[in-house]
Amino acid sequence: MEPKYNVFEAEKLREMKQKHPDWIWNRADTHVILGAPGSMEAYKVPVEPGNSFSPGPGTYGVSTWVFVNGGLHTPEQMPLDSIVWRFEEGFYPVLHSDWKAGPLRVHSELFCPDGDDQLGDYQACYQVTLVNESDMPVEAKLYLVLRSFGAAGGPVRSLERKDASVLVNSFGALYAENASFQFGAISYEQTGKDISEVLIAGNLPSSGSVQDSSTWASGALAYDVHLPAGVQAQYAFVCQMQVSRYSVQYLHGPALPLDFSARKTAFLERWRERLGIRLSLPDVRFTEAFQCQLTHLTMFTVDKAVRITPISYPIWWLRDGAYVVNALNKGGQHAFCADALRNVAAQDIFGGFGAEGDGPSASIWILSEHYLITRDLDFLRDVFPHIVRKAQLLMSMRRTDKPIRKFTEFVIPKCMLAPDTDLVCLPAKDGLINGRMDHHFPVYWVNGFAHMAMQRTAFCARTLGIDDAPYLKEAAEIKEAMLRIAPERFGENERDVNSAYWPTGWADAADTLIREKYDAYWHNVKMKDSVFHPVTDWTYFEAGHAHNYMLKGDRERAWQSIEWFFANQTAPGLYTYPEGVDGNTALLWPRTRGWDDIRSVTPHGWTAAELFLLLRDCLVHEEGDTLVIGQGVPVHWQHHAFSVENLPTYFGVVSFTYAPKSGELNVRLARKEACTVRSALPFSAQIVLE
Repeated sequence: MEPKYNVFEAEKLREMKQKHPDWIWNRADTHVILGAPGSMEAYKVPVEPGNSFSPGPGTYGVSTWVFVNGGLHTPEQMPLDSIVWRFEEGFYPVLHSDWKAGPLRVHSELFCPDGDDQLGDYQACYQVTLVNESDMPVEAKLYLVLRSFGAAGGPVRSLERKDASVLVNSFGALYAENASFQFGAISYEQTGKDISEVLIAGNLPSSGSVQDSSTWASGALAYDVHLPAGVQAQYAFVCQMQVSRYSVQYLHGPALPLDFSARKTAFLERWRERLGIRLSLPDVRFTEAFQCQLTHLTMFTVDKAVRITPISYPIWWLRDGAYVVNALNKGGQHAFCADALRNVAAQDIFGGFGAEGDGPSASIWILSEHYLITRDLDFLRDVFPHIVRKAQLLMSMRRTDKPIRKFTEFVIPKCMLAPDTDLVCLPAKDGLINGRMDHHFPVYWVNGFAHMAMQRTAFCARTLGIDDAPYLKEAAEIKEAMLRIAPERFGENERDVNSAYWPTGWADAADTLIREKYDAYWHNVKMKDSVFHPVTDWTYFEAGHAHNYMLKGDRERAWQSIEWFFANQTAPGLYTYPEGVDGNTALLWPRTRGWDDIRSVTPHGWTAAELFLLLRDCLVHEEGDTLVIGQGVPVHWQHHAFSVENLPTYFGVVSFTYAPKSGELNVRLARKEACTVRSALPFSAQIVLE
């Protein structure tokens, strides 16, 4: 018997692909996600190569196709390496795409401006430019194709033209600045066809509106294009997001003319304010990778909460989110981070896997980190009681003789029925917390974070004039216990070598045993058989390894990982990275008609945060009361001028410039009286403190 209900649109999509292999289907090989910062997941915009996009998950697919010289050209059918994908100036989130359609170059730009969160008034702005790069006139047809599947489509029951707009499911969804288009639509219920079967011959369906209870209706706007040699033509559109909802009655669509250029200018001004750090470096890949991580993480935010990635993980996962909020804080977004942290300060443990043993420590890390970056005493006074409570929980975890359990409300589906979702830790062992993390009990990860948490709690107490001795004593005992078992235990888990120096800092850089363990891991795992083996499934661990080797002083080893990140992007040109497979997610992608060939979770926010923090610390990092410049800078930068401006640190904003001719490193620091400044550049540089 057929099931009465099937909520998984991806299953329906796969069935249709098997039934109609000759249709032009969505790529489903990679994507990025655009969105206004703070907007709900429903208003994020998945985009496939060629800028084929869906204006919100579960809506519909928009594709740009060109018919020229008797053939139909579509980005869905092109090799990935034939499509150029970049952000504006390398990292501002106007998404540019270029691909070839015979003699024409198809250039498109897509961005998502801030909206009205009360009305749910969010839009996606899209412009297509056709450029005749030949020395002959060209006649072609431009199709803007609307279908129920795409980057993240959904059921389409009706399509209809209304003046300069197209109604999808009876609501005004897409608006065109140039109204000189024809519109044709086709009902799968009536014809058994998709519009790709018609457009491939350069034809357009005769019907300008369709009803289709099968939910597989499709249509296209068609423009006749006549371009002399060397001439271009532009076509601008606005998609009103998520029109099939209650509040759509309060929306009236965008004002005409759409004025794409003015909208884009205002959008870029806003983003230049958001991304205040300025880099001028010899390696443009470094600059773009650094800034792109902040761009992605900022677009991912929902209200006053961070996300690992929208749709896949629609929750703040404390461990991953700790890295994300620290990256945004060090990226200059202090006001957002303050609100986000206040919202979760009262929660000690939460996340997709439930109650995990590193949770209280991660929470103390992000609360104390915000104070270190901003020196906001009012914030510290407000959150310090929460820090103390979390520290006390960690102390009890290190002494317990029975399991400790804490209920957490929001977990991923696969953990909802698991009996140990509330398990924080087992009875303490060897004087250490026996805490759960990632479905096992990595002793150095959990206790390394606990050591940092106690050090940070002591620092916060000292700052507020409160006795720090209990926390320093606890930190010392944790470290002593970790060192006691290190000869046998350290290095048995890959998390050991991606957390000892960074971010926990429990290990001393001069400790011979720990250094030898790192060296052994490098030779036996990372460089097994003399071939570099990056962590390709859990890419945040790869960035963590590099960060640790860099702080250990192994610049060249760190750069093998950095070069791997530069060369291996899931969305080439946009610096995005994957996480394994989709088994740990909220399983919301299957509710859309898109990303059905799930290969990974991408873009992944923990990796984005880890990579940003790694690159940031290559330029500047803090060691106690010292600001260290250039520990991860490669030696070949010696003969190039480079500069960094407006980079937040524990000692205020720093800017510095290196001049190769004089060898001077000119440094401007907001609170230079609070620290010493040291150069760790791999070449001689004279610090001039301005």
